Order: sequence, then structure tokens, then C-alpha cells
Amino acid sequence: MGCDIRSMYKSIFLHAALLTTASTNAQWLGGGLFSSTLHFQACAFQDVDNGLFVYGANNPGPSSPGTEGGIIRTDDGANSGGYYIWYEPSCNIEDIDVKVVDGFPYYLAAGHQLYGQSIVLKQYLAFGNEYQFDSVRTGSNRYYRAVRMRSDLVAFTGGADYLGNGIIDISVDTGATWTNIAVLPGQPVSRLHFVNDQLGFAATGGYSRLGNNGVLLPDSGAIYRTINGGQDWEQVFADTTTGFSDVEFLNTSIGVATRNDGAIMRTTNGGDTWSPATVTWPGPYVMTSVVFRPDGTAFASCYRTDGTSGYILSSEDAGATWGFNFSTASFNHSRRIYDLYFFDDAHGYACTHIKPLLTDGIITEVVEQGSAAIDLFPNPTSDVVSFRLREAGTAQVELVDATGRTVRSIWTAGPNAMINVDFLTPGMYSIRVKEDGQQHSARFLKR
Repeated sequence: MGCDIRSMYKSIFLHAALLTTASTNAQWLGGGLFSSTLHFQACAFQDVDNGLFVYGANNPGPSSPGTEGGIIRTDDGANSGGYYIWYEPSCNIEDIDVKVVDGFPYYLAAGHQLYGQSIVLKQYLAFGNEYQFDSVRTGSNRYYRAVRMRSDLVAFTGGADYLGNGIIDISVDTGATWTNIAVLPGQPVSRLHFVNDQLGFAATGGYSRLGNNGVLLPDSGAIYRTINGGQDWEQVFADTTTGFSDVEFLNTSIGVATRNDGAIMRTTNGGDTWSPATVTWPGPYVMTSVVFRPDGTAFASCYRTDGTSGYILSSEDAGATWGFNFSTASFNHSRRIYDLYFFDDAHGYACTHIKPLLTDGIITEVVEQGSAAIDLFPNPTSDVVSFRLREAGTAQVELVDATGRTVRSIWTAGPNAMINVDFLTPGMYSIRVKEDGQQHSARFLKR
């Protein structure tokens, strides 16, 4: 059985990380949650401070009978310690979701018992305590890797059966009972995403971890779509050589999917057709997740299978082009990044091995290593943006909105230039400079 909250409300042995609350250039930093054995696999937050991380310990796999999985709570945005609120031996909890309704958070987590039994963790609400959980076993010879709720709390889990086919189950009673609604032949479901209560997507064929930190890369995968709230799923894109670890949409038209081999696929017509996005950071690495921040900036995670580094990539043009954002190579932790999550623009989390990463503010630019950068001022602004190229020369300058649409283009002889932005609606925008075959960008806030 899972552990009772009264006995489990203990501090996880954590070393607090001192984070700066204000930074000119926001960064990813190590948070306060720390354990030498835990793989923090996903998280969900009900407000800026309170959230839950799910984990599997050691090296989850069929040959690891001592594996433990569970849930850890943070009440300070993971800046310092945390608290185990549920755990159980021989489990691996892989995903979690939350929906806040009338001020109350509804959480659901999903995983498995050594890939042989699918498990959902749901709140035990008899006493109105949102942090007490029960486990629901939903079947043998099957497992879950994904869970998502619609806004009406109708919930879906994704995973695989013993034949290796993807499965999607549905619950209409907040996780108490589950019914299989789809079998997707070929590969397990790795992640689910709902754009709204009718339009949703499933990625299949994502990588899976083996004992001793090995990685299994399926030889195929697909993207599926539902347009009737999850009742029916149709394949809209497939790859016969590698699988997909995640899928995410900015709106009903623009979406991206991470492929195991380091590629990112993109659609601009709601999933009807897909094409490769431009990824400028060289591999090899395994793509693990992708997310759009509320302001439209996109982030993707990946890691090298030799365990030397995890990477975060980012895109300022709605997923069309991706550049280097962060590396964990200098850390003695977080070298395998499994999932990314943003509560808002300033509070993001990378769920990793040993210690999650946190943002210490709004990360506002892609780091272009080895090339010139541009400076924008004032930032924020209401009427005009001035910028200075670090090198003189003729350059094409584009003003790009959060969806990747170019709203104005000019040419400048540099190094100093100015562009009028008073016609823009408030929000985040980018200045993109193309010079001598290179591209540099920086973001600004239009008030």
C-alpha cells in the first residue's frame, strides 16, 4: 500500500540552494530538492509556491525490484526542502497533472509497477486534504507514462499493453475508475496534450530508460489527434525510424513534437501536416519533452545518453527555429532532463536526475554561442526599441511576434538602429537580426 500522509510528512533530505530573486539575465539554477537516487520525472503546480513532483528512484526497470516511486510536495517553489506525501516500493510514477477549479486543486498522477501494472494516484478527499493520495490499480500487463485532464476534469492516461501497443484510458469520475478508449498499434503512448476540451494530441514511441541508465529508442512512432474530446483518435503523422517523446501546441494551429533522435517536428495547420523545425544545437542527444511558456516562448529538453550533460533548447518564433539555452554539464546533477514545466513566464522547472532545476526569473533570450549578440533598450518599452549591434555592417532586422509572425522588417547599416513598436498590442516580441549569414535575436516586452 501507499504510505499515509501522517507518517510520510517528513522532510526529504535536501540541501537548500540560495536563489537570487532578481537577475538581469535569468538562468536555470539547481533547486532545493535533492536526493542521490531520485529521478524527478514531472511536476505540476497549483499556485506559484505549492506543487507536486513525481519520481522514480534508482534505475527504474523490470530488473530493478527495489525501485521506489512517489510524490514529493514543495511549498516554496522548490527553493528549499520538500516532503514525501506518497511512495511505494517497485513503482515508477512518470507524469502528473493539475486543474484548479473554484480555488481547489485536483491532481492526478500516473505510472506503473515495474511496467507490469498500470497505476493512477488520485486524491483521497474524504477530509478535504489535497495532499493525501490513494493508488488505483487499473490492470495487469500494462503501464502508464502520461496523464492529462480536460478543464472539466475528464481525465486520460496513456501508456502501453503487454503487446507493446499504445493505450489511452479515460476516467469521468476524477480518477476513481478507468476504461480503455483507444489502442494505438505499434508503440507506447509517451505523452498526452489537450489544446482545449475537444482538440488533443498523443505522442507515441518515446524513449524509455533501462537498468544502469541505459536508453531504449523505439524504431518508430506517431502523432495522434482527437477532435471530439478524446473519444476517437486518428494518426496524423508517423515516422518509421524513430519515435516521439512529447507533443505540445501553442494554439489550435501551431504545434511541435520532439523526436527521439534530436529532431523537432512542427505543424502550422493543427496537425494535418508536419515538417522539421530548424535546430541549431548539434547532437547527438535524446529529445525528452517540449513546452510552450504562457507568453509563447518554447522550450525543449534533451540529454546525452553517455550521461555527460542535459540540454535545454528554446525557440522565440513559435517553434520554427531552436537554439541553445542551457547546459547542465557543469553540474554534478541534472544531467538527464526528463520533463519541462512552466507555471507562468517567470517560474519554470526542469525535472531531472537527482535535483530539479528552477528559473530565477523570465528567461528572455536564446544564447547564441560563438556569435555576436544584440542589445535592446529600453526594455520594457511602449513606443520605440533601440538596438546596437556589437559589430557594424548592413543587416536585415525583423520584428517578430510570439507566434513567429514577422510584423515588420527593415534594413540598417548599423551599429545603431531604432524601430517603432507603438502599433503593437502589449506582449512579448523579438528583434531578429540577420547579418553575414548569421542570425541573432533578443526579446523585449511591449507595454
